[in-house]
Amino acid sequence: MLIGNSEVEGTAGLDVRCRAGVVVAIGRRLPNVAGEPVLEAAGGALLPGLHDHHLHLAALAAARRSIRCGPPEVRDVDALARALRAAPGEGWIRGVGYHESVAGLLSPKRLDDFVRDRPVRVQHRSGKMWFFNSDAARRLGVDVQDGRLFRRDGDLRARLADDESFPAAMEAASRLLASYGVSGLTETTPSNNADTAAFYRELDLAQHVNLMGNESMAAGSLKIMLDEWRLPTFEDLRDRIARAHRRDRAVAIHCVTRTELVFSLAALRETGTIPGDRIEHASVTDEGTMRLLRQTPTEPGQLTVVTQPNFIAERGDQYLHDVPQSEHAHLYRCRGFLEAGVPLAGGTDAPFGDADPWAAMRAAVTRKTAAGAVLGELEALTPEAAIGLFLGPLDAPGSGRRRVRVGAPADLCVLDRPWAQARRALCSEHVAATLVGGVLVYRRGERAGGRSA
Repeated sequence: MLIGNSEVEGTAGLDVRCRAGVVVAIGRRLPNVAGEPVLEAAGGALLPGLHDHHLHLAALAAARRSIRCGPPEVRDVDALARALRAAPGEGWIRGVGYHESVAGLLSPKRLDDFVRDRPVRVQHRSGKMWFFNSDAARRLGVDVQDGRLFRRDGDLRARLADDESFPAAMEAASRLLASYGVSGLTETTPSNNADTAAFYRELDLAQHVNLMGNESMAAGSLKIMLDEWRLPTFEDLRDRIARAHRRDRAVAIHCVTRTELVFSLAALRETGTIPGDRIEHASVTDEGTMRLLRQTPTEPGQLTVVTQPNFIAERGDQYLHDVPQSEHAHLYRCRGFLEAGVPLAGGTDAPFGDADPWAAMRAAVTRKTAAGAVLGELEALTPEAAIGLFLGPLDAPGSGRRRVRVGAPADLCVLDRPWAQARRALCSEHVAATLVGGVLVYRRGERAGGRSA
């Protein structure tokens, strides 16, 4: 592949040749080799392909076949009832994105009021909880009075009669990510196991995949979920981290409250860190916790925060209502981590957040909620720092920005305009093409295929 007339790191009019999955030449007016396909960039910026460092691909595939049940699409009881009753097809209705601001904590009776003749399951937007109507609860063996499951997605998948693997749906979700310029992703679902890893090897996905999961996996980071209301003992967490480190597996610890973050950092101070150790979300980080975070690693740069600035845009108005004002400046921080010398990377947490990384970049720059309020303005990043959150290596997010240069993998994102223009909008609509390993996996206006893993 020869990419013609592109802008590389601010230099316009450059041609870039890719061969065998690698960038082999960059220069002006490179001669076209016989039979070599040419992709005309027309002066657009050529970037390394984006890496989403935290998402859930299987859940994203399922969500794209589901009914939206929460803000901004659904904001009240009547809108929820209309959405569920309008679900197409027959059999199961699967809702996603629910928040209790719509109708409180759902019960089987409340869901029965909406739909009685089909089984209904609705997922909370946090991904932590499922709600069921009476029909669904009976089919799944869930307490009909309570009608809820908390942190038991594995049990739910085992009980469901319908096929939840849907490889075609996952490949379609992968193509959606390719249209955003995403060439690599980290799948962070904690229940991923050795069977999951084998399943992924059979998929025809457009991206490189960095898979983390539980102890049954031979490689990849160990994902550790923490919930403040039922934390493990300190010794159990410390020992679990230490066992992973002894197997040369880094850990990725889910921390959405200050208590969870402090608890994790205390354990890491005892075990030490290894390259690749991560804190996921760090949703609330006050100055005292920031100092603790900065002091935790035994080696500089060995503990990375992977955050989701898109939640400022998507959930910020709810945060302004629900979160004490004293914590507003501490939510999903960006600049504060960088100024403290903490390695920082970005993910979308799709489908629990919007899968478009450009929307996350805009939120990191503007810090604006959907209603236009500014939340944590001192945490705002420049457009260059914002896109940098998605340009780190998959196995070392936050360790530096990948570059388009000779010898680098030909994982590339072609924009339809120079960076000086693109930086003002940070919009996925400006992605003209995506290459992974030198293979065109997305071209605007065309349906490109995937790549064999």
